[in-house]
Amino acid sequence: MTALEELLSHPRIWRGDAAGATRTPVRPSGIAALDQALRGGWPQGQLIELIGSPFGSGETRLLLPVLADCAREHRRIVLVAPPATPWTLGWRQLGMDPERILLIRAGSGDDAIWCCEQVLRSPGTGVLLAWLRDAGSASLRRLRLAAASAHACGFVYRPAPAARHPSPAHLRIHWQARQDHLYLQILKCTGGVPPQERPIRVSLATWNRPPPGPNMRHPHEDGS
Repeated sequence: MTALEELLSHPRIWRGDAAGATRTPVRPSGIAALDQALRGGWPQGQLIELIGSPFGSGETRLLLPVLADCAREHRRIVLVAPPATPWTLGWRQLGMDPERILLIRAGSGDDAIWCCEQVLRSPGTGVLLAWLRDAGSASLRRLRLAAASAHACGFVYRPAPAARHPSPAHLRIHWQARQDHLYLQILKCTGGVPPQERPIRVSLATWNRPPPGPNMRHPHEDGS
C-alpha cells in the first residue's frame, strides 16, 4: 500500500465517491445509456446545461420523459424565454396538462435570470427549461445556488460556443444533431462520473408520438 492509499484509507477521511456516500436524487431520462452515465438519470437540485445549436433539432424531445414524469406528479413545468411559442396541443398529446405549463417571456438577461431563480426555489416546480444565450458566470452561479435549494431539475439551453468556456453548472452536456439522432457528450458532471469513450447516440424516433420538431411552434405559424 502506498503512502497516499494509506492516508485515504483512514476512517476519518471522507471521500465523495466512496460507496455509501449520499446520492443526489435523480429522475430517469428514459435513455438507458445516459442513465448509466449519469448514475441514474437527470439530477434534481442541480443546474444542468444543454449546449448546442441550432434550436429545433430535437434537443427538447430529449427531455420528454422527465417532463411527462413531472406532469404525472402534477408539478409545474416552467419555460423561460423560449425562442418559439409552445404548441399546447402537442403537450396535451404527450399527456401533459397545459395548465401545469407556465411560459415566462422575460425581457432582459437579468430579468430572465431573476425569473429562473424564483422558479427553481418554488416548491411546486418539477422542471425548469430556460434559454439563456448570454449568461455569464455570475448569473450561472446564482442559478446553481437556487437549484441547490430545491428539488427541481433545472435545464439551461446555451449556444454551442458556450462549451469553450468554464461554467459553475453541476452538469454540462454538449448535444449535436445528425439526421434523426442526437449525440450527447458529457463535458462536466459533479460526482466523479468517468469520462465517456464516445458520445451517447439517441434516436429521436424513440419518441414517435410528438409532431415534427421540438413541440414548439414558431410565432409566425397560425396552425393551418
